[in-house]
Amino acid sequence: MTDLSRALEHLAAATDAADVLDSACKVFEDLVAVLRRHQEDEVSAFPAFVLAACAAANGRDWTGGVWTQLSDGSKQDGDDEPPLNGAAVAVIAVAIAAVSEALAARLSACALSAADEAVRACCEGAAAEAATIRTLMSSASPP
Repeated sequence: MTDLSRALEHLAAATDAADVLDSACKVFEDLVAVLRRHQEDEVSAFPAFVLAACAAANGRDWTGGVWTQLSDGSKQDGDDEPPLNGAAVAVIAVAIAAVSEALAARLSACALSAADEAVRACCEGAAAEAATIRTLMSSASPP
């Protein structure tokens, strides 16, 4: 998936824990691609983008492991071109902050309703990483 808004739509439409974790994993993968693609666009934002990419990779790891246990394993590969090409760093940071905020909220809600302790832990861990990305991107964008 290369379109963060489309990935968020899938996340919002997820009906069970496996769907939420699958969609969240794809959103985290897209975030890693966007962050890495633009991390050197603005020197002052470089640390925030690198740390946010690490948090996105951690979130992907939190959701990816459980996803493979709960699903049939038919993960679809998306296009490698990240969404937001040519956008200003501030615009990218604001967009990523919004995506990560929605991601954290959805994962937190899934954690609250998860019957399985491992699923709950993965949702909580991934939600914390998404919250970290939001904080980092808020500091990278001008007020």
